[in-house]
Amino acid sequence: MKAALALDYGHLSVADVVLDPPRAGEVMIRMAATGVCWSDLSVLKGTVPMPLPMALGHEGAGVVPLRHRAFHHHLPQLSRR
Repeated sequence: MKAALALDYGHLSVADVVLDPPRAGEVMIRMAATGVCWSDLSVLKGTVPMPLPMALGHEGAGVVPLRHRAFHHHLPQLSRR
C-alpha cells in the first residue's frame, strides 16, 4: 500500500508501507479514496507541530476486508442509491 508521508516539515513523500495485522479492537480498511486536508497541510508546513515522520490523509472511504477475531462491534452496511 502507498501512503503520503510527512518525513520532515515541508517534505512530502509517497512511499510503499507495510502494516501489521489488526490487533484486538482494530480493523483494516481497504481504502478506495483518501485526501490530504488543511490540517494535514498544516502539519506538513509546521503550523501544527506533530512528531514526524507520520502518514497524512485521515479522511477517506473504503471497505473492511479484515478484522481481528476479537472485534465484535457492529459495522453498518451502507447501501448505494
